[in-house]
Amino acid sequence: MTQQENLPFVESTGSFANARYRGTRMPPPEWVEDLDERKSMYVRETIKVYNGRLLDPPPTLEANGFQLVDAGTQLKNLHDQDTVTTDFYQECSDLITALTGCCETRMLQHQYRNGYGGLPEGHPRRNKPTANGSEGTYGGIHSDVSPYSEDGFEKIADGKHFQMYNVWRSTDLERDIYVMPLAICDMATVAAEDIIAADAWSQTETPRRLVSLRLVHSPNQRWYYFPRMTPQETLIFKQYDTRQEKSNMRTAFHGAINDPTTPEDAPLRETIEVRLLALFDEDTDREARKERFKAEVPETHTDGNISAWLEK
Repeated sequence: MTQQENLPFVESTGSFANARYRGTRMPPPEWVEDLDERKSMYVRETIKVYNGRLLDPPPTLEANGFQLVDAGTQLKNLHDQDTVTTDFYQECSDLITALTGCCETRMLQHQYRNGYGGLPEGHPRRNKPTANGSEGTYGGIHSDVSPYSEDGFEKIADGKHFQMYNVWRSTDLERDIYVMPLAICDMATVAAEDIIAADAWSQTETPRRLVSLRLVHSPNQRWYYFPRMTPQETLIFKQYDTRQEKSNMRTAFHGAINDPTTPEDAPLRETIEVRLLALFDEDTDREARKERFKAEVPETHTDGNISAWLEK
């Protein structure tokens, strides 16, 4: 029995891509006319989510795709936009530089999430709005970036190799995170054939067309979370890596989960995630490498038609 199988875990569920999309491009749901087919595009699967705090050795960005670090903030208000886009961005940049050894960073954006949208159906606090306008939690298992995203990063990457990271932490500086913690899949346990490319909309304030990634469920996948993250902790996970030839080692699939051990009166979480690029050495084979990576992404839908999603 592996060390992971001895760890405490909770059972939860995740929304995974239907296995019928293996080897094809998943269309946007609004393009699927058959209602039964649309409803079955994603399937709920039960997963064991292990306590990542007890992994020995602890998970790392390079080996597993995610890492929990003791990194509080010196700031008093993470909802003040001027503070976030200056001082907090600098804290995130310093943290990623220290962890990766990158030569410089490029900030992309930040996004707020809350614990309302992901609560189970029927929960009395589900979808309750918040004063700061934060979005509900996106509950599907996903990764934000695919090889087709690289074109949008070319100018700011300035010809260098890059890794994209999400820096995720609470904006409540007084209380731990209880509701809807983030679960991360160890990228080393993901099979390349279980990665599904999906025509999708970005989850940004102004939606844009992109190709993101979904995951077909497999019992070989290993899921972890960090219960009761404190205001002094930050979770970092990889979203893309131009230096990594293996597609499963470029990204950490993730999604918010319902932790069945959460007290009913627990404070709903308020979190922020900052996305940034860590830049490294020159990408001397950039065009050929990009074509290799893009060639892994299927172009056709299950009906045999080539996707024209990004051409619109």
